[in-house]
Amino acid sequence: MRAPYGLTLLILVMGCGGTTLVVESDTSWSGNVDGYGAVAGRLRAEYDLGDASGKCWTVSKTTEAGTLRVYSKTSEWFGLGDQVSGESTTTRPMGTVTGCVQ
Repeated sequence: MRAPYGLTLLILVMGCGGTTLVVESDTSWSGNVDGYGAVAGRLRAEYDLGDASGKCWTVSKTTEAGTLRVYSKTSEWFGLGDQVSGESTTTRPMGTVTGCVQ
């Protein structure tokens, strides 16, 4: 009888995942994330959003050159895969991207 309880606990621990906001760029950027606040940086950054269902973001390049890509990834299947949502990319001068966790 102990094996089923131990197996259940193992599955619950391994299945716990969260959502991460990923910002990838070759330039500087800044923005805002619902329930998280202001974000800013240069190049790549990741922000832990926890249980982020429905959270949205707006991120803008602070330069005229370069590329900005922003998306969220939610860990699934016991950490063996990620679900990507809200992906958006811009190369426009001072371009802005928006998205939401699905």
